[in-house]
Amino acid sequence: MSFSSKVKEELSRQWSPARHCQIAETAAVLSLCGRVKISASDHYAIEIHTENLAVARKYFTLLKKTFNINTDVLIRRGQMPGRSRTYMVAVREHEDALRVLQASKLLDSYGEIAEDLSLIHNVVVQNVCCKRAFIRGAFLSAGSISDPQKFYHFEIVCATVHKAVQLQEIMNDFGVDAKIVQRKKHFVVYLKEGSQIVDMLNVMGAHVSLMELE
Repeated sequence: MSFSSKVKEELSRQWSPARHCQIAETAAVLSLCGRVKISASDHYAIEIHTENLAVARKYFTLLKKTFNINTDVLIRRGQMPGRSRTYMVAVREHEDALRVLQASKLLDSYGEIAEDLSLIHNVVVQNVCCKRAFIRGAFLSAGSISDPQKFYHFEIVCATVHKAVQLQEIMNDFGVDAKIVQRKKHFVVYLKEGSQIVDMLNVMGAHVSLMELE
């Protein structure tokens, strides 16, 4: 198992006792790797995709414990040799999907979903504890960390520059100096300094991985 996978495995077992932090983590997951489907009859459904089983398990648990929602979990095998499996956690019921989107503040006052599930100025990330949960959800969704025996690199990939800037600002609130670089169509928020990566692991609650890195 890679060091990055170990970190995600550890974070998948972290659980914030406060519901507002659980919602912040859910909001990060939805924003970075979620999809909302709207039928012709305005029926909402949510899908969350990941290649990491531990992450899929965390999404399932978040939705179950935070919203008391039963979800469908599907496994898709890669078509090409060597391609990994993809896990999809889906909320099919319209009312359940609506509750999650409303709690995560991804629906505006008119009931419209922000473009690209944007979280800019989202009130769910105002508290320090919620910012920690948000970063944890973002890393689980779209993050990776290099093997510290080789080099230091921590990153989270965002689909838009606005999401990257928001994540950068939230991370920098904890005293690090996160940078942004464009990679093809994506925007990557990253850290290169070993001490700052240690700080970020501490922020997310990956204390075992932190000690291993040190």
